[in-house]
Amino acid sequence: MVYDNFKWEDLDKDGLTFLMENRKEVLKNYQKLVGSLGSHLDEKTRQLIMLAIQINSPSPEAIKIILPKAIRAGATRAEIIDALLLTIPIVGLSTVLKMLSITLKELEAQAEAFINPAQ
Repeated sequence: MVYDNFKWEDLDKDGLTFLMENRKEVLKNYQKLVGSLGSHLDEKTRQLIMLAIQINSPSPEAIKIILPKAIRAGATRAEIIDALLLTIPIVGLSTVLKMLSITLKELEAQAEAFINPAQ
């Protein structure tokens, strides 16, 4: 199932700690909801779409959360960059350039995943 790839460590620690201690049902319901979305898409396509959606997030951390998921799903560096570039007409060049910079840094940090994709 899609939400089998869910990684708790991808989430904000302070917020996660609060929800785990005080509103565990919210996380369970959120995980179930996210896992049910895009079920007719292959996982790589789903993650690339999620990445493109995250480009307009007010938090650059959103890219850092979804990027490893796209890589684990088999997305290449070129596909990841294309997914971001496709958003230029919608979110604007300046937004994409800002997030592209963050993405390129994160891709460099994740470079080993492209060398050893099975890991």
